[in-house]
Amino acid sequence: SPTPEPMDKGVTMHRLSGAFTHFLNLLSGLAFAAALLINAANVAGRYLFHSPIFWAEEVTTLLIIWSVCLMSYRLTLHGENLSAEILKPLLPRAALRWVAFVLAAAGAILCGYFAYNAYLVVELVARFSQVTNVAEIPKQYVNGSIFAAFVLACLGGIVRSLSLLVSDQLLAASEPVEVQDALAGSK
Repeated sequence: SPTPEPMDKGVTMHRLSGAFTHFLNLLSGLAFAAALLINAANVAGRYLFHSPIFWAEEVTTLLIIWSVCLMSYRLTLHGENLSAEILKPLLPRAALRWVAFVLAAAGAILCGYFAYNAYLVVELVARFSQVTNVAEIPKQYVNGSIFAAFVLACLGGIVRSLSLLVSDQLLAASEPVEVQDALAGSK
């Protein structure tokens, strides 16, 4: 009987990346939903019972910041953060692939550098036990969102770079869905 071929590494990386993106989307959505619920409760408390939740605005802001930062992996993976739009009409697809690779690799390196420096800030505020003014949330959780954003963007850049070495599949994903739909309709 023929021996089964090992699963393609590109397919495995794509599946893992998709699962990770789905997980981050879920976390981001939960953080945003929690922010909406807290805000709604605060509005109801303020106007119906004349008793606002004193910590609601600070926690809502923190949850929205985390919600946005958790999306940095997906944005970087699909090239929605850095692109060379001006070069698209001038270069052939193969050259665009290498431009996208260089941007993704340089972005990953820069994000790694910024993640390291964000970690130093998080470590510093943790060492001094700093907390937020109203809700008294440890500031390492607040500043940790920036650290998480850069770590996730670095990972997204690494995965994008590796994917672009293998195929140009991610090039099409770098266009927003609205642009892809418009281009598909004009053909």
